[in-house]
Amino acid sequence: MKYSKCSGAVRWSGGLQVLKPGQSIADDHPLVAERPDLFTDAEPEPDIKMPAVPSRGVEQATRAPGETRGTRTTRKGTAKGRSDE
Repeated sequence: MKYSKCSGAVRWSGGLQVLKPGQSIADDHPLVAERPDLFTDAEPEPDIKMPAVPSRGVEQATRAPGETRGTRTTRKGTAKGRSDE
C-alpha cells in the first residue's frame, strides 16, 4: 500500500487523478509505477485520534424507572434569587 504525499490533480497516461495527502493506493496501480515521486510507504497520521482523557460519559436527563431523585425546595413567599427584607 502506498500513500499520496501531495494534494491536487495529477495528469498521467491513464487520465486525470485528484489526490489528497494520505490517500491510499495499491502498490501495483499504474499511477504508482508512472509517478512514484508522488507516493510514500509511510502511513499517514490518523485524522481523528483517541482523546487524551477518557470521556466522562453522557448524563442522564430523565429519571429511570424506580429511580428517585432529590428535589430543591424554596421557602414560601420568596422568589428565586431574592431574599426577604
